[in-house]
Amino acid sequence: MLFMETMTVTHNRMPTPEHFDLDILKDNETPLRIVHSTLEEIGENGLCATTTKAISQRANLSTGIIHHYFHTKNNLVYAAYVYLVQDLHQNALTIFREQSDPVVRLKAIIHMNFSSVHISPEARDVWPQFWANSVHDERMARLLRAYYRRFRSNLVACFRPLLHDREAALQAAELLISAIHGVWFTHRVAEFPHGREQAIARVERQLELLLACSGGAS
Repeated sequence: MLFMETMTVTHNRMPTPEHFDLDILKDNETPLRIVHSTLEEIGENGLCATTTKAISQRANLSTGIIHHYFHTKNNLVYAAYVYLVQDLHQNALTIFREQSDPVVRLKAIIHMNFSSVHISPEARDVWPQFWANSVHDERMARLLRAYYRRFRSNLVACFRPLLHDREAALQAAELLISAIHGVWFTHRVAEFPHGREQAIARVERQLELLLACSGGAS
């Protein structure tokens, strides 16, 4: 399970301030509303300037309700990161369920990473702060490591039938992750490639080169 290592399960006890139940993000309107407002606040004002009061005003909810669900601002920021990671995970599951061709799967995963959720004004400034926070915050680092392991595993599953070698599939997966995030970052920060479709085309070209160099079908 993707988030198993990021959760501490306690039975018949209230969660400690730094360990809350991630299940509250599942089909629960109020916590999701708070998380969306957190993404908007971080995206607009940056993490350092984000406060629980500002989030409560944006969500039109009391700070008491926010503390009821998340206990601390750190938990709330963490929940926002979890929300983004869960979105990618769920979309990847859908791709594998609906598509059987490995190349089609790879291209769908590329598109997924440039979806409106992840390059929206709210989320596009959150991902860089997620990466930066993981350097100093072990809980964030564990979440990010879990995300990358799942991401790499999904790509390896796509590359392996094309390259017929696990080590080659692993190397191709890691190179494609680097291409996706490299293009994502320059697209976001330096505006090249300028448009979303150009960014996707750039990564798909990298995929074609990877498969050609490795002897896989394109």
